[in-house]
Parts: sequence; structure tokens; C-alpha cells
Amino acid sequence: MENNDPRYVRSRRKLRAAFLEIAHDDPAKLSVSAVCEQTGLDRATFYRHFDALDDLVADALGEYADRSTAQWDATSTGSGTQFDESSAIFTAYLRHIEENWPVYRWALGPQGSTKTAHVLLSRFARGPASELTRLAPELSDEERDFRAAFIAGGILGACVHWLSTDVPSCSAEVLTVWILRSAEQNLEQQPW
Repeated sequence: MENNDPRYVRSRRKLRAAFLEIAHDDPAKLSVSAVCEQTGLDRATFYRHFDALDDLVADALGEYADRSTAQWDATSTGSGTQFDESSAIFTAYLRHIEENWPVYRWALGPQGSTKTAHVLLSRFARGPASELTRLAPELSDEERDFRAAFIAGGILGACVHWLSTDVPSCSAEVLTVWILRSAEQNLEQQPW
């Protein structure tokens, strides 16, 4: 159950913002102490929200993925034809990654956390699962979830590959088209 107490929500937002700011400047300086110092919150407050630094990283990056997935789900018509809408939402998400390149590069790179990758993978799967429910209602829940996980894995894999260089090798717009066209071609070839 989510805690909606305004003080709790404010503290959590401060912790997320501090993480992003510190990690954007220099991910090597990221620590619970640095986050607490940045926010003016004590360690007890940090640990009321998160068990470890990895949990904060996964929460902060997952929260933004959730917003994008919710937008994608809201535009889904079940026809598979909302390419322009999906493209705009996905491009905005990839621009967020570009703007926070050092953060995502660190979090999803070799020194990052599997927890963050797992959280993003599960969040990325929600949109395709919802779309598949509408596109192919005859699919079992298990098959739908496997297909959504496959699509989410492709998105995450493309992002990890994109983040493997010091600077983006292509724009968010180009990567969006490549990913969505690949998914679209995959869907067209699938016998439902």
C-alpha cells in the first residue's frame, strides 16, 4: 500500500531529485550519505523509504518509466495503429534518458544494479501487455505476458546498447523509429 502522507511524498520526491542530481554530476559520488546531505534529510528518513541505495535508483528510474507506460496505455486503442502517439511518448522517454545520460549509463551499465534493470524491464512490459490484451484477446494471460516481456527485453536491450557509448550514437527520435518499427514488424509476422 502506498503512503500518501504529504510529508512522506515530499521526502520521497526530495530523495529521488537528490539521486538524479548527484548521479548526473558524478555517479561515483552517489551514496546514502551524499543523498542525505543533498536533501537535508537524515539516514533514518532515507531508510524509512528505501532499504538500500539500489532501491532508490530503481525507484527513481522506474517512476519515470511508469509515467511513460501510463501515457502509452492511455493512448492504446487496441488497433496497433497509434504509431504517431506511441512514437511521441517513446521519444519523450528516450529524451529523458539523453538528458540524464550519465545516470542511465551508470545505472544500466556493468557497474549498475540488476534491480534497476529488472524494475525497468517489468515497467516496460506493462504497455505491451495492455496493448496485446486489446489486440489479441484470445491470447492466454501467460502467452500475453511472455510476448510483453519479449518486447520489453528488446526495448531495454536497445537502450542498454545505446547507452554503451560516451555520447548517444543516434538521436532519441531515430532510436524511437528503429525500436517501434522493429516491434511493428514483429507483430505483423505473428500468427495470433
